Amino acid sequence: MSKFTVIFSSVIILLTCTFCSATKDISKENHPFKVTKATYNTWVGGQPGVKGINISIIIDNPEIQLDTVFFRNMKTKLKSNKNTEPIVFIGTFIYPNTKNDYVLHKNAEKEYGNTPPNILKNIPFEIQEDEAIVSYIFKGKIRYYKVEKLKEIKSVIMY
Repeated sequence: MSKFTVIFSSVIILLTCTFCSATKDISKENHPFKVTKATYNTWVGGQPGVKGINISIIIDNPEIQLDTVFFRNMKTKLKSNKNTEPIVFIGTFIYPNTKNDYVLHKNAEKEYGNTPPNILKNIPFEIQEDEAIVSYIFKGKIRYYKVEKLKEIKSVIMY
């Protein structure tokens, strides 16, 4: 190989390796608040097929207003309960009612008319089952905060 080819290849490889880590890491940004408590619980409504998840987030800065939470391929607006000290932000996810009757048959033509399941929309983040992303506005820009290790609270069933 010529000297030019070796140098050119080396420069390309060096630049590629340099920009691989240029992706934005949400968890390493400086945020004007810290999450002091983050929990979630599943719930079941009084009607068949009505169920969902409530997520609760408490932060240490009352000046910040959280906007949206992304959790398990779902997103919802957060509502603040300003009557409590500290302020609690609550998001409610309601699962779609997917009770469908499907025709299952060894002849695929007999299954014509089955509707596909309602797949939840993908969120623009890669997060684990016990993580969430919270959006908020700070200095006129939308920012994101990664909440790690949300604690599940078991629902209490009362009869």
